[in-house]
Amino acid sequence: MTLTNDYAETADQYGRAEFTGTMYLAFRDVPDLIARHVSGSAALDYGCGAGRSSRLLKRQGLTVTGVDISDAMLETAGKLDPDGTYVKIEAGVLPFADASFDMAFSSLVFFEIPTIAEMTATAAEIARVLRPGGVFILLIGAEELYAHEWATVKVDYPENRDCRSGDAVRVFLSEVGLELTDYYWTDADYRQVFAGAGLSVVQLHQPLGTAGDGQPWINEDKVPPFSIYVARK
Repeated sequence: MTLTNDYAETADQYGRAEFTGTMYLAFRDVPDLIARHVSGSAALDYGCGAGRSSRLLKRQGLTVTGVDISDAMLETAGKLDPDGTYVKIEAGVLPFADASFDMAFSSLVFFEIPTIAEMTATAAEIARVLRPGGVFILLIGAEELYAHEWATVKVDYPENRDCRSGDAVRVFLSEVGLELTDYYWTDADYRQVFAGAGLSVVQLHQPLGTAGDGQPWINEDKVPPFSIYVARK
């Protein structure tokens, strides 16, 4: 698997980041989706980074294994969660037997993969380690992400205008002070990836902000910046 951004210099910033601003909305409904769709407790966090998402999964009572390709991110994850399990992967290959997990979770990773073929191969590898009936929850940017302004995600770059499938796009994450290059993929693209990996989409959830969130929404309460796919093996 090829990722676009190198996080070796930014692992500490990610480690300090909290679920605030626009990113609060990305993760707000994940616990409810897990409760609704997941049976069993063995969870894989694919692209766990500095472990923020893994710690969220652990708080849901799951037994979590976080995997990533970045040594720096895994080192930070281990420091922040000494009792956690964090494993380095190479070339997208998971060092686990078939049918090892009840669920897999991946947050904001797939839009760093530059081709549909690579995304499909990655999803198929995740599906391999899921048990029959297991669930893959994919948190990703919605199609609308690059067309609006958000509380803590800035997307006002020339290359983001009129972007099409596979185009490189840029974002600035003000929470961590980091500019990233990602790829724009549509709902149809992601559904093609799931089908190619032998997974069936059972729910697409696109969270909207509310006044009760206590966050300074700009467009998040009117347009969904994120898509959360729930797919079953």
